[in-house]
Amino acid sequence: MMNIPIQSISRLLPQTQCRECGYEGCLPYARALSAGEAPVNLCAPGGETVMKDIADLLGKPYLAPAKTQIKAVALIDEAVCIGCTACIRACPVDAIMGASKLMHTVISDECTGCGLCVTPCPVDCIDMVPVSQPFLPSARRFSTSAEPRFAAAEHAQSRFERHTARKQRDDAERKALLAQREAAVKAKQAAQAQTQTAAPSAAFNPMDLIAKAMAKAQSQQDKLVSSDNREDFKARQIEEAKERAELRRAQRDAKYGNEAEKKPPPSNFCAATKPSRKRPKKPADFQNNKPFRPYQAV
Repeated sequence: MMNIPIQSISRLLPQTQCRECGYEGCLPYARALSAGEAPVNLCAPGGETVMKDIADLLGKPYLAPAKTQIKAVALIDEAVCIGCTACIRACPVDAIMGASKLMHTVISDECTGCGLCVTPCPVDCIDMVPVSQPFLPSARRFSTSAEPRFAAAEHAQSRFERHTARKQRDDAERKALLAQREAAVKAKQAAQAQTQTAAPSAAFNPMDLIAKAMAKAQSQQDKLVSSDNREDFKARQIEEAKERAELRRAQRDAKYGNEAEKKPPPSNFCAATKPSRKRPKKPADFQNNKPFRPYQAV
């Protein structure tokens, strides 16, 4: 078997990192091809063209493509997007913009059509829209090749390498922050241990603890048996009882009158001064149930 450089095989692949071949990306598939561990017909976006180029390079016979992938770019339904950032983490070329709990959108010129963002979406708001471009992505600013196929592949590979470098940088920063926090915690624990070693506490004696508990219980019992302010408590109860008695007496007098108002009238009280309750005497004719007739002149 010929010894073909891995980079020569990887250059023939579209660099979409779609993983349709069963490997983690285009470079792992190129390594497997170089080692003779993979067939030449697994690249779905490359189709028959890439299969023939790889077969010619490796000196292997042509095979029908295992699967084909139409050219399409991702489109996010922005009205349904919940901002979970799952698609951003899945995109291998950073072609999706957005932030947590905010709307996401696809940079269509940078989309390679890999479709890796569709499956992680929890609300199924991403569709793959077919396009007429023969090679994706549409952007070419990171490429030096004049041929459209290789220009698109070079641009996609450059975007993937930048994405990988960014993830490695973020992971390194996160690990450094965690290491710094861990070191601070260990330093604090060491300082506490040193302080405890420098000033050791007295040996624990269970009898002291029992004696303290018994003294506390005895003190509480003494307070229940003989209160410190017992005399003051009695005096306060007496005053409250007096106030309640005065209140009841005032309510009774307001309703029924006081003792002065209940005394009988004096003996020299004249009965004539009382108003007469006798009814006036009726005329004789009215008493005999006869109608009253005035006197008439004869």
